[in-house]
Amino acid sequence: MSSSSKTFSLIMLVFYAILLYFVFANKNMIAMYMMAIGMFVDALVGFICTFRSKTK
Repeated sequence: MSSSSKTFSLIMLVFYAILLYFVFANKNMIAMYMMAIGMFVDALVGFICTFRSKTK
């Protein structure tokens, strides 16, 4: 994960814990949607952090 934010890391941890529940509950379609959303959000945050100016 590219972000060093503790809040974002906690949100993603809870999100993936819910995703894991759906996998074990055999709710595979919602788990696939959540996985795609989680990977997209993670990539988007990494993209923003990479191009954000470090000179503040």
